[in-house]
Amino acid sequence: MRLFVALDLPVDIRETLALMRGSMPGVQWVPAQNHHITLRFIGEITDRHRMEEIDLALSRLAWKPFDLSLAQADIREGLNADSLLIGVERTPQLEALQSQVESVLRRAGCPPAKRRFQPAVTLGHFSSSQRADAIQWVQRHNLFRSKPMSVEHVTLFESLRSLGEHVYVPRAEYAWQPEMPLTPEEE
Repeated sequence: MRLFVALDLPVDIRETLALMRGSMPGVQWVPAQNHHITLRFIGEITDRHRMEEIDLALSRLAWKPFDLSLAQADIREGLNADSLLIGVERTPQLEALQSQVESVLRRAGCPPAKRRFQPAVTLGHFSSSQRADAIQWVQRHNLFRSKPMSVEHVTLFESLRSLGEHVYVPRAEYAWQPEMPLTPEEE
């Protein structure tokens, strides 16, 4: 199983982001149902015992719900293709939650994250020959700002490959737990 931990987006925000998809030809657009904010990529897990440790670790997450907004279009360079994305406003609560996810996964035996946390929603992928069009796309959508969304749970997703596309299947949700003690940075 190829796993990652993310914030799932509400349907109305997904629909708003989907409206941006047709505005640049030749882009491999991410289906709206796959829009999310990755907190931590885990990778391939084949050991059932390791999967149980990950599940238990994530069930121990504790935070107070907080609001988060998406804002500004951007480009992220990749190895095979570049990506069009919408950024996420960084907040102390988001940073603390992501740090907590990283910490519990490391205690569950996962290796450290390979990339620095850069919260965003990937909307599509394009080739380097489309760079000029991508810059115009960013300029057209750079003032985008979503309404605030409440972060009340994180989701463990499995990434499957089906007919050449990725399908992200939620495997478990971990809701905030008001009875769990918070760490000092979360209060």
